[in-house]
This record gives sequence, C-alpha cells and structure tokens, in this order.
Amino acid sequence: MFVVGKEYHRKSEIHSVYGGQAQGGISTPKNHPFIFIFTSDSGAQHGYRDEYVDGLFWYTGEGQLGDMQMAKGNKAILNHAEDNKTIHLFEYTRKAHVRYVGEAECLGYETQIRPDSNGNSRKAFVFQLDINSSINVEYAIPSSPTLIAEERKKAKTKSTKRIEELRQAALEVPETRDRVEKQRVAYRRAEAIKKYVLARANGVCEGCDKPAPFHTSKGPYLECHHLHRLADGGPDHPANVIALCPNCHREVHHGMTSLNLNINFIKKVSKLEK
Repeated sequence: MFVVGKEYHRKSEIHSVYGGQAQGGISTPKNHPFIFIFTSDSGAQHGYRDEYVDGLFWYTGEGQLGDMQMAKGNKAILNHAEDNKTIHLFEYTRKAHVRYVGEAECLGYETQIRPDSNGNSRKAFVFQLDINSSINVEYAIPSSPTLIAEERKKAKTKSTKRIEELRQAALEVPETRDRVEKQRVAYRRAEAIKKYVLARANGVCEGCDKPAPFHTSKGPYLECHHLHRLADGGPDHPANVIALCPNCHREVHHGMTSLNLNINFIKKVSKLEK
C-alpha cells in the first residue's frame, strides 16, 4: 500500500484515497482497517516527544490540553490488534509532506508526566510500537544494479542493527519495586523477546531449518517455544526461546522423542546466541 522511505502528500495521496482526519497526529479512516499516525520534531514543544528506546518507537498519544484520555485515537492504537486494524507510521519531511516509515504494532503503553500545549504538567500516554521498516527494493528504488546493490547493503545493515536493538530490549530487567510497573515491564520484555527471536529466525524454522510453512499479514508464520518452561523456573531470556514451525512445535510437546528433540533445540539456540 505504501513504500518505505517514499514521500507522500498527506492530503492528496493519503486522506483523499483512504479518508481519515487530515489534521492531527492520529487519523482513523472509517471505511478502511487502517490507523495512520504522524510524527514530527516540531511536536516536542507541545509535549509530543517521539523517540526510539531499546528498539521500540515510543509514540506520544493525542490530546493537547489536560490529562490524555484513553479514547478516540489513543484507544484505536491500543486496541488495533483486536480490532483487526494496522497502524502505519509517517514522519513529516516538509510542509504537508510525509515519509512512510513502516507498519507498526502496539506492544503496550505507559503514562508519563509531560507538558501540554500551555506548558502545564499533565498525564500523557506513550505507546511502545514495534516498527516493521523492511525495504522492498524492487519497488522502492530505480532498477540500476549499482543502486540495488547499495540499497540491499543498507537494508542488511539496518536489519542487523534492528535485531541488535530487539535483543537489548529483550534483556531489559525491571528496576522498579512497583508491582504494576513490573508487570508492564515484564510484558514488554516478553513481547520484545518474541520479536527478537522471530527476527533471529528470519522466516526459517530454527528446529528443522526449513522455511516457514506459510505467511500471514505480519510475515512468515513461526511459533515461539520455551526450551525450559517458565512454570518450571525457566528464564524469560532469548537463549531460552526458539522459533519453530507448527510441526516442530507440536513434535517437541507431544512426540515420542520430545525430550531428546528439546535437548537438540537447546544446543542449537546456544550456538545461535553465542
């Protein structure tokens, strides 16, 4: 639908085609399963400071004055998965023009104290978004062999950096004593581990080394398996999780040689993490 890195005129190329509010940071078209969100450096002066933290994009919700409410655009972002809607992130490049960053998935949010448009302190929602910014070389750049080679090299470097960032997020340890905040950090970490392990697998089952059996709207379908069950004291750590195709996942749980199979998986992941 959109090409990563391509610039679009917000009104004529996005809202005139798909609808949605043409102003503001969050746009929710009525007749399409999309949520468009927009970020800009100029928003910082109004308390809308968006940034990357531990491999995730922290996006400030909407609401100019007073405490933000979990309604309208904010609620749409939080519930996008259960509402079967996809989030698409754009960044402003110049007046009325935005560049497509990629599809986003909301992993959660936290409440922070931020200034509103009048400079008064208020409670603001900051969403943790996982951004899929994979570049489609075939459509994103001209067909020059030299340019394609350079872009592929850049894409590979960017992919490696993203995996490293995801791993750092997966290793986050709660430093707070607050029970609710610990739960939020643990949730974010569990989601980060899942994202990292799937990125590490890169569409190939880490058990049988075969490509994922099919694709979903989010990419190759693989399932995450804990090598040591969390219920048995297994660590919630990248080295304890493997990405498997459904067949390998069922076999390691129900197969006659499941114990030996799991031991082999532990050895494979150990090598990958080294």
